[in-house]
Amino acid sequence: MRRLVVGVMVVAALLVAGVRRADADDAMWQTFRGRVMFSDVALAPADNFASSATMTAALRRLERTSVDQGAGFWRLHMIAFLDRPAATDALVLRAIDMRSPREPREVRVIEPKQVRVFEVPVERGSREVRMDDFVVTEGMGFERGVTYEMRLEAAPEEGGVGGEAKKAGKADVYAKGVITLR
Repeated sequence: MRRLVVGVMVVAALLVAGVRRADADDAMWQTFRGRVMFSDVALAPADNFASSATMTAALRRLERTSVDQGAGFWRLHMIAFLDRPAATDALVLRAIDMRSPREPREVRVIEPKQVRVFEVPVERGSREVRMDDFVVTEGMGFERGVTYEMRLEAAPEEGGVGGEAKKAGKADVYAKGVITLR
């Protein structure tokens, strides 16, 4: 009987710890919801942090708005906090050149230039997507000194990875962030 009581107490303690961890993860997700964060250093797995507050502080400290080129390429470490849980097993990462056109204000109807589209596997229902060691090069169409918006979008319903999602003519964006390649 005593073993049963001790076993039940251990299971209850583990469940309470799991609920606290889930609440902490939810607080961190609420803080960064809808954002893609960039770093030039890989972030340790969430299990290595003592609390959500510690991981949030680490993310803020490691976050970068620009990344330097090394050996002819840029190595990005990204973590995306999706606006809502992923509905599919793959999302589209769309890189968009954010240089503004050098034309009069009346003519600024030109859409930003799409540079590259990547398919990103995700776990269905996930609210967080990690992409460590994500390498981009000039051969892929990226340029030094240019700012890019990286958008995680729902996969297109038809027409392959390069197509647009068919929701009111606009892509269904889960998260986005901006990075400058130096």
